[in-house]
Amino acid sequence: MTTRPSGPDYPWRLRIEHEGAMSLRLDRRGRAIRFDPQAPPTASDIVVLTHVWPEHLDATREAVRQGVAPTVVAPQPILDWLRKEGTVHGHTAPITLDGVTIEQRTFTPIPYVTPREAVYKVQSAILRPDRAARRLLKRAEMPKAEPVVTRLGFPDGSHLVHASLALHTGTPEAWFQQLLADWGQPEWLVLGVDHGHGSAVVPLVQQVGATHVLFTDLLSEMRRRLGFPTELLTPIRDRAAALGLPADVFVSGAGLRYE
Repeated sequence: MTTRPSGPDYPWRLRIEHEGAMSLRLDRRGRAIRFDPQAPPTASDIVVLTHVWPEHLDATREAVRQGVAPTVVAPQPILDWLRKEGTVHGHTAPITLDGVTIEQRTFTPIPYVTPREAVYKVQSAILRPDRAARRLLKRAEMPKAEPVVTRLGFPDGSHLVHASLALHTGTPEAWFQQLLADWGQPEWLVLGVDHGHGSAVVPLVQQVGATHVLFTDLLSEMRRRLGFPTELLTPIRDRAAALGLPADVFVSGAGLRYE
């Protein structure tokens, strides 16, 4: 097993690792923070859950079933659902844990069935009806809650915004302006990009004013499993870089270190 440096002697301000699918791990001088983990978290992790797709919740549910009793920050319906499986040290935001202030707010995702996505879903169901049926069954057993964006405020005064898939063609203007007023100018902006929405995302990202922009692959693994087309993030990063934005592509298996 690979050992990780941790605790007060951790050598860097922050290290962010993309663990696959939607899962991000933040190592720092304190407890690790796990966004939507794909492997069951440990009792020492702080787990932050942002959505109710099976890919976001299955591993944390498995940890609860195994008696791990993880520390979880999530909307209340998700916590209630997890507690049916076992013990959870659950918190709704805002909450301060291990010196980190965690805030969350809901956002409006793209419609579940846009015309383009409807074609992909029908094609997938025709080609692999068993796969489509299994996913529908899994979604039906998930809790009902709106997706959230998350802000982490660190002890040194810096903050990170995990925008999930909140920025897209239909992002409400009033919601976005309030986000800028409350959470603008973060040191780190982590965001995914819905398929076909890259051209709308870049102008929004420019307004956020982040020191580091991480265009994060949150969808490709799931879309490939479902037989949907995927989209490269590099051209989106390049459009952002052409505007002078400090942007990186953050893919599965990558790690970024900040000293």
